[in-house]
Amino acid sequence: MAQGRDTNARLAGMLLALSLAGCSSGGGSSPSNGDDPPPSPPPHDLQPSPVDPAPNVESPDDHYSVLVGVADSGFRLSHESLQPRLATVSNVAEPDDPDVSTASRHGTAVASVVSLSRDTRDLAPGDHGLHLAKVNRDDETHSYDNVMDYSTGYLADLGSRVINHSYSGRLEAPSTTASYLGRKSLDSLRRMVTANDGLGSVYVVAAGNQGEALQAERPIHQHADLFERMLIVGGSTRSDTNEVEKAPLSNFPGADANWQSRFLTAPWRTLVALDDADDSYGWGQGTSFSAPRVSAYAAAIIELWPHLDATQVSQLLLDTADRTSPLYARNDCGESGNVNCGYFYLGQGEASLEDALEPQGELVMPTGDSVDQGGQPLERSAAQLSAAYGDALETSGVLKEVAVFDELGRDYRTDLSGHVSQRIERNRSMHRRMEHMAVATQGHREETRGKFDNMSFFARHDAFGDTAAARLDGRIGRHRWSLFQFRGDEPNPMSPQVEAGFMPMLSFQGGTAITRGLDRIAGVRHRLDFNQHVSLLAEHWSGSSPEETTPLTDRYRADRSSISLALTLSERLTLTAGAGVRREDRGLLGAQGTGALAMGEDNRLDLHRVQLDYRLGDSLTAFASHEEGRGEMSGSGLIQSIEGIRTRETTFGLQWHGKGHQAAFALRQPMRLADGEAELQIPTGRTLDGKVLRDDVQVSLAPSGQQRDLEFGYALLPSEHTRLQLNLLYSIEPGHDRNADDEIAAMLNYTHRF
Repeated sequence: MAQGRDTNARLAGMLLALSLAGCSSGGGSSPSNGDDPPPSPPPHDLQPSPVDPAPNVESPDDHYSVLVGVADSGFRLSHESLQPRLATVSNVAEPDDPDVSTASRHGTAVASVVSLSRDTRDLAPGDHGLHLAKVNRDDETHSYDNVMDYSTGYLADLGSRVINHSYSGRLEAPSTTASYLGRKSLDSLRRMVTANDGLGSVYVVAAGNQGEALQAERPIHQHADLFERMLIVGGSTRSDTNEVEKAPLSNFPGADANWQSRFLTAPWRTLVALDDADDSYGWGQGTSFSAPRVSAYAAAIIELWPHLDATQVSQLLLDTADRTSPLYARNDCGESGNVNCGYFYLGQGEASLEDALEPQGELVMPTGDSVDQGGQPLERSAAQLSAAYGDALETSGVLKEVAVFDELGRDYRTDLSGHVSQRIERNRSMHRRMEHMAVATQGHREETRGKFDNMSFFARHDAFGDTAAARLDGRIGRHRWSLFQFRGDEPNPMSPQVEAGFMPMLSFQGGTAITRGLDRIAGVRHRLDFNQHVSLLAEHWSGSSPEETTPLTDRYRADRSSISLALTLSERLTLTAGAGVRREDRGLLGAQGTGALAMGEDNRLDLHRVQLDYRLGDSLTAFASHEEGRGEMSGSGLIQSIEGIRTRETTFGLQWHGKGHQAAFALRQPMRLADGEAELQIPTGRTLDGKVLRDDVQVSLAPSGQQRDLEFGYALLPSEHTRLQLNLLYSIEPGHDRNADDEIAAMLNYTHRF
């Protein structure tokens, strides 16, 4: 819970100007044995600050998600910015003396930066704790290299994922004989490699405030295992045009490529806690306070993704640093005059937590139990649903919080709802239907019919003369054969309305939910007449997606086989009932998916169909058909299965024709997924060892509404060459969406053939 603030709190804004990195160690290697210490740095320059920082201090939970170790001078432990985050406090300079409150000015300020960094609080939870280690004797303001080295291993062993040293001299490798409290200095430093179950510790050090190029007699980069976990932090400011510049007093990497490779900057001026009261704040200037800013960044990354090791976290901050400074466009720095100026002064650039939190590489959705097993690219994971699905999946919200992973195994939440869409938008679908019927458009269809002997044919052509649909019928004795083909967005030439010779109706245009995803369908029907009253019909058709495939249409195929019995109940009434099976490869009910949203490879639906054809007289005919399908789907992506699939489709048509007039009425419910329970395995995150966490979610795919199309058509034929036709279509709950507004479509066609 957030810690309350006294309304009379002292906001003693002070300017903490530090002239040396850490203002402490003189870089000596003398043991802590009472010898004269190296000279102390100049005292801190404190000035009233014209700005009231008024920080918002929040207390993390008792359980710290990540621990940051700070080795420094003394600390004011009761300061409101430190007290809520204290995990452990130690005096490694004088192990027998638990007091860490002496010489607390610098340590309090440095440690507070880890807690007060505003950008980390905005971008990450900020539930990190502090391991504080005093490395100065009593009230001295300096330390010794062997004590500093020891503190590194000590803090790493306590579980610090990040260790901050705002002291000078940290670029020197220890001698092989240096030690403290029985542990060799080099062994202490190597704990940053092996601690935390092998994840190690990010080691952040201040570059220094002499305005000089970095140099060392025994450079730490000779130990690659240590150096690749190390970040050297300089100070940067912003120009009037908001460009990154090196702070004048900040040290810089110079021409040495090794220093350049691990060097970055952070703001030179930072809000800090002052040690003169528990609620006193000021502004610190120097790399002493730039370094803990980067430590806070590293902690924020580890807090979100604790599986990352120290090498990965430090390299991530280097790789994502801001290199927009104009200095990177110049190559005339250094004594040789040919060194890139950006790397010379700023190293890899100014640290940017926001950029470091952005995904690296391609985002994938995991397919296995482990992140290391990889997955399906997010950009190739999509699904296009047919109209049969309605709005159920998109309104379920089940795809709003799906975990995806970048190349570092970091999990991100993404809303996959936008990756699921209708294959053809309703407005576009209606436009296509009207184009097919409109005589004044390129989409208009012309029909050709012919008959000779025991054979007849029918063909429908588009404006370019290409065949949109065709049918060839023949008869030999009791056997009737029909060969047919049609485009996926055309009415099936074997459909009841075509068989009944129905006038063109908008309801029957545009294909079906199944066929719209296919390029061209070809099939055959055989009818065997046992006698005048009983016939057996067998039919099969198959189709595939267009040759110019996309990831969504690649290798999608569908076929249907059926057998039915036709009973002539009277001279006017015929009943046809049958069963069949429809198979779809890489799709279901006309829906197609790819990547993690794939729809399974071999899906089967068992079909049952009944149809009535009735002739009320020479001028009045009617038909009605109803089909139901049942099946299941098994998948391997997000959608593991769909059980209890049940589809329904109903069509009724009534047509009258007289001399010079023709009228028709159609009532249709397009195919609808009436029932279907989808089981999805939604990735939600990962464990430290890389196991993918998933939630099993069940969602009904039954749409909220039930589309019904009511259409009236009327044609006036004043002469053999002239036709005026009106179609009025009223759709209730279009798209099977209960909340969708009803739609009305009207179309008027006039044709005169010369």
